Amino acid sequence: MKNIYLFLLISITTQAQKTQKPHPTPEKSQNHLFYIQHSQNHNTFVYEANLTNKKFDETEPIKIHRIAYTKGGVKEELTKIQRKMAYGIEIQKQKENNYEFSLVSYPEKKLYLEITTKGKPQVRTTINGKKMILHKMFLNMQKGASFTPKIEYIDFHGTDIESGKEIKERFFVKE
Repeated sequence: MKNIYLFLLISITTQAQKTQKPHPTPEKSQNHLFYIQHSQNHNTFVYEANLTNKKFDETEPIKIHRIAYTKGGVKEELTKIQRKMAYGIEIQKQKENNYEFSLVSYPEKKLYLEITTKGKPQVRTTINGKKMILHKMFLNMQKGASFTPKIEYIDFHGTDIESGKEIKERFFVKE
C-alpha cells in the first residue's frame, strides 16, 4: 500500500512539474545588465546601463523597466511602489564609471556597476564567497504571501569571475 501512495505522489509531482511553464528570457539590449524574476508570476524586471560615449549617465546610471508577460509581454515603467519598495535601487558613485548599489528591498546585498576593459557594462557581486558577474536573479517567494511577500531564497545566476564558468548560487534570506 505504501508503494501505491509513493507512486501516486511521484506521478502527481512529476505531472505538476511538466505543466508549469518556464519563465521567459527577456531580449537583451546592448546595455543589458541583469534581470529579476520571481515565483509568483512571469513578469520580469530588467536593469540596463544608461550610457553615453561609454560613460554612465551621472544622474541615472541604471534604467529599470518591467516586462509584463501577464499582459502579453508589454514593456512598462515601474510603479512608484515597485520603485520605492522592491525593485528600485540606491546607487552611489565610487569613481569614474564605477558605482556601488543595492536593491531598495535588500540594502545589505551590495552590487557593483562597472565598464569592462572591452567597454561593456556589467554588474559584479559576491554570493556565498563566490565572485560573479550577475546575469539574473530569481526570487522564490513564500506561497500565500500577497501584499507583502516574503522571500525564502534568491538564486543568483552569473559567470564565476575566477573560472569564467556559468554558476548559480542560492542565498537564503533571513528574517
